Amino acid sequence: MVMVPVAGGACVMLAAIALYLAAPHQRWGALPAEPAALGWGGAAMLVIGLVLLLSWAGPATTLFIAATLLMTTWSIVPVAIAWARRERGGSR
Repeated sequence: MVMVPVAGGACVMLAAIALYLAAPHQRWGALPAEPAALGWGGAAMLVIGLVLLLSWAGPATTLFIAATLLMTTWSIVPVAIAWARRERGGSR
């Protein structure tokens, strides 16, 4: 029973990443797939994540969990990408 909310949360977080990559102003660079495919895939993963979370929690709790995971992922991913792509200055 513990795996259902973990799988639902993972699906929501993967959906957030896919939906971020589908955005026109994303900073990833060359995408692994077309933005439209990432958008539809992200939407499908979000629905799957919501269904998994709904099988474990009530509707209001599911929406708050999903919204929190989406906002957290959308806050961390751009910063992580910028940090990973930074140019290292100075001499060593």
